[in-house]
Amino acid sequence: MKLRNDFLWGGAISANQTEGSYLVDGKGLSNFDMLPMNDKRLKDVMLDEPNIFNEENQHYPSHTGIDFYHSYKEDIALLAEMGIKCFRFSISWPRIFPNGDDAQPNEMGLAFYDAVLVELEKYQIEPMITISHFDIPMQLVNKYGGWSNRKVVTYYLNYAETLMNRYRHQVKYWVPFNEMNMVMHIPFIGGGLAFSKDENKLQRKYQAAHHQLLANALTIEAGKKINPDFKFGCMLAAGKTYPYTCKPEDVFAALESDKHNLFFSDVQVYGKYPNYIDYYFAKNDIQIDTNLEDFEVLKNHTVDYVSFSYYSSACTAASVEGLEKTKTNGFETVKNPHLPPSNSVWQVDPIGLRITMNQLYDRYHLPLFIVENGLGTPDHQDSTNRVNDDYRISYLADHIKNMIQAVEEDGVELLGYLTWGCIDLVSVSEGKISKRYGFIYVDSDDKGNGSNKRYKKDSYYWYQKVIESNGKVLY
Repeated sequence: MKLRNDFLWGGAISANQTEGSYLVDGKGLSNFDMLPMNDKRLKDVMLDEPNIFNEENQHYPSHTGIDFYHSYKEDIALLAEMGIKCFRFSISWPRIFPNGDDAQPNEMGLAFYDAVLVELEKYQIEPMITISHFDIPMQLVNKYGGWSNRKVVTYYLNYAETLMNRYRHQVKYWVPFNEMNMVMHIPFIGGGLAFSKDENKLQRKYQAAHHQLLANALTIEAGKKINPDFKFGCMLAAGKTYPYTCKPEDVFAALESDKHNLFFSDVQVYGKYPNYIDYYFAKNDIQIDTNLEDFEVLKNHTVDYVSFSYYSSACTAASVEGLEKTKTNGFETVKNPHLPPSNSVWQVDPIGLRITMNQLYDRYHLPLFIVENGLGTPDHQDSTNRVNDDYRISYLADHIKNMIQAVEEDGVELLGYLTWGCIDLVSVSEGKISKRYGFIYVDSDDKGNGSNKRYKKDSYYWYQKVIESNGKVLY
């Protein structure tokens, strides 16, 4: 098996990390707009303790982003020149329904995305829309408590149907939720959840997860009626968990970690809750509210492909006490002593992508789609505005090499590969643009100061050759 002739090379961004213009043309506040650029942004929001709502004189990076709201034509033209075939972007829910529970959508918000899709069509770039990418109207957080309230399912479905009806002839690939499993790790960002000190936080998270899973299935049901050719993907923050040693206890701990991470994709692919979750709920005194009809909806409306992000593998042990820790996508993990240090904030593990692809394909037997992979690290321009980012080229080349091996040597079916932040953007974890991912450098600092001009990095020309050769030219 080789990479398909119509393999979808491309890149991905989100609305809240790029658009800026956070209250322009009728847009409402989102949960993401509340995140300051400090170390509290990834922490749980505890209503009876100091939290992000009490922050003053802070910079809120989503308010300016990289001004994609005004620069989208220039940015898409640069991406088209690089040769990308697919562009994944998200739509800002409060740009369409400013309060979330509005009776009518905001036409000015829809007009912006109309224009983005016109530009993509002009360059024959396949759009992929993420309906909710860490984004919920703040009104739904304040009034209903975010995704833990079942009413939010109804408001979300109204929003999703509005988009799918409007773009039924322009968009084929849909992702209802970005990295749904992140509601367990960053619940305010992933689900608009804020907690009081004495409540069962785990129960609230799983209640929100159930509502998102239900909304996902209902969106697929509605979407297939609007256009039977729509293709829906689950979206998982993926990465195989390794045992710290080959001790059986460590192997079991890694197995448990993977099971709970894959719970979200299990439900979206198989249409039912896995058996182990009942025992887990009982053990942790979790009692979520469900209706019998929910499980019929989940069963009958499953995904067409498995999309996922991959940045790094994880590692765990039966006892993590005393073991060195490191960060990975959205949470902390045991540091893997067999992975070399790098200039990435996360452990770099290219073979882990191949392992993860095999894990997911063997488990689900559905086409895979890598919709995020990339290296977030500082870049520096020289006196001629050149950015020599050989480290990014090396990271991506090693990952693409392993991706191709998974296809050609292991028989994994893969639809496409999208790098994360194909143009520099504001990072989720730190809120900093200086943690750069892009092939295109944006002249802006962490406080939004700069010309906002775009410059092609060395990696831009490298990825151009990768796409042109369909992955044959990597090094």
